[in-house]
Amino acid sequence: MEIIKEYKVLARKYRPKKFKDLVGQDLLIQIISNAIINERLAHAYVLTGVRGVGKTTTARLIAMSINCQKRQTESSEPCGDCDSCTSTGIDSNLDVIEMDAASNTGVDDVREIIENVKYKPIIGNYKIFIIDEVHMLSKSAFNALLKTLEEPPEHVKFIFATTEVKKIPITVLSRCQRFDLLRIENNVLTKHLLKIVELENIDIEKDAISLIVRAADGSIRDGLSLLDQAITNQNIKIDTTIISKMLGLADRETIFDLLEKILEGNSTGALNIYKNLYDLGSDVIMIFDELINVVHFLTQIKIFSDIKNDPFIPEIERTRGYEISSKLSLNNLNIIWQILFKGYQELQTGFHLFQHGEMIIIRIIYLFDGSSPDDLLVKLEKKDKNLFNNNIDKNHKSEGDEKNKVVNLNTKTISQSNNNNKIKNFREFVDMFFINKEGILHSKLYNEVSLISFKDSSVTINTEKLSDKSFNRTIAKLISKWTGRIWQINSSTSNLGKSLYEEDIINQQKEIEIMKNHSKIKTILKEFPNSKIHSITELTEVNKDDEIKNLNISKEK
Repeated sequence: MEIIKEYKVLARKYRPKKFKDLVGQDLLIQIISNAIINERLAHAYVLTGVRGVGKTTTARLIAMSINCQKRQTESSEPCGDCDSCTSTGIDSNLDVIEMDAASNTGVDDVREIIENVKYKPIIGNYKIFIIDEVHMLSKSAFNALLKTLEEPPEHVKFIFATTEVKKIPITVLSRCQRFDLLRIENNVLTKHLLKIVELENIDIEKDAISLIVRAADGSIRDGLSLLDQAITNQNIKIDTTIISKMLGLADRETIFDLLEKILEGNSTGALNIYKNLYDLGSDVIMIFDELINVVHFLTQIKIFSDIKNDPFIPEIERTRGYEISSKLSLNNLNIIWQILFKGYQELQTGFHLFQHGEMIIIRIIYLFDGSSPDDLLVKLEKKDKNLFNNNIDKNHKSEGDEKNKVVNLNTKTISQSNNNNKIKNFREFVDMFFINKEGILHSKLYNEVSLISFKDSSVTINTEKLSDKSFNRTIAKLISKWTGRIWQINSSTSNLGKSLYEEDIINQQKEIEIMKNHSKIKTILKEFPNSKIHSITELTEVNKDDEIKNLNISKEK
């Protein structure tokens, strides 16, 4: 009779049996190992992190290590051969009790644990209770556990694992040592999967591995499960097309094509690509999820230029990403991402998803036409110039020399008007609000807003003292209306700038110091020793021979 060997999924087959096999948790391993070697073990641990990073595996390794009968004193690694290690590995060790809190949430389940606490271990040195998804316990169950958790017998250790540490009562957390397991980095997970692919003799493209790593989102178990799913049919080479279909993803290169058509404003081309993706079986929500990821990737390239040389990112993505991002500003990418994210949220609860997706694409095209504020300014200036030149040509054709004089006069008037609207500095910018009778805004700009930088059509200010979230938008709208040009108002948290009020105070103090050295002022201050200058006011009418500023001098009491 032939015995059929049970197939083990990769996640179980390659589950770490020693601390050194844990992937991406170097700091945790170092701290736990030192505690075991130096026999400085806490009575309770909380292991937290996203799904699939090794919380339960770490808990079992700790249990194996501290109960190992043959462990070397200078090492924390369990031997893996003794009775305790062997029975723990096959979940039959009576000293290591595992409980799934998702299935056993009540106070009675916890009372059963409390009853077991008084019994000493049979094989190892400690009786260890591993409670998985501990945040699922009820409030009364946590309360029942508190006293035992605070003062357990010396032979008892508790190890809790959870994905949602915030749901654990603070009274429980304060009685435990907490360890946060890190999300596995993409390059670390890629290397681990490539190692397993080599051991399993699997023919798979590296770019296909990259797609699996991206879908795993930092979870090593998810990565192994997806790889397991991909290698079901090992008769063919596994490429990106197979992985994309398996995950329901749109081909990433096609997503780049779609984004390029959107940026070009080509609605027909963009909608055709979108329909083709849909016809090939791509999920609508996944298409927009991929678009969001691509826009985020372009932003990363814009900020961290070294990403374009990252070998763990498929070459086609790096090439296309760098090409597209070089044509866009960070502001452009931010606008596109916001529109996409809003549309993605709508799709989560929407109906008629395909049609909804089409309308989101059209929304992006018509809300974002690829122009930055500077581009729009250039367009407006060109438009005004062409309009003005056309008017001159018409006047030349229809009128004589006398009319040309009127045109020249009009040209001069328009030029003067444009010069009048040109704002040279921030003080003139603020004065525009006073001139146009926007007193409240003028007061805020003068007293509470700090200038960080100023250039033509672009101002960066610190508005932390203001509570009005629409302040920047309001002043940009008004100043653009008054000057006939588009202004961009940016916010900054820098503390390097000063308000106009602060500048005026500083300047006046400087003027007072200068004024104190004036011969006549010296005489006055000498005559009235208890007096001081507290302000200086410009006189509108003074004699040229006696040009002295009006001083406000107060006598100290």
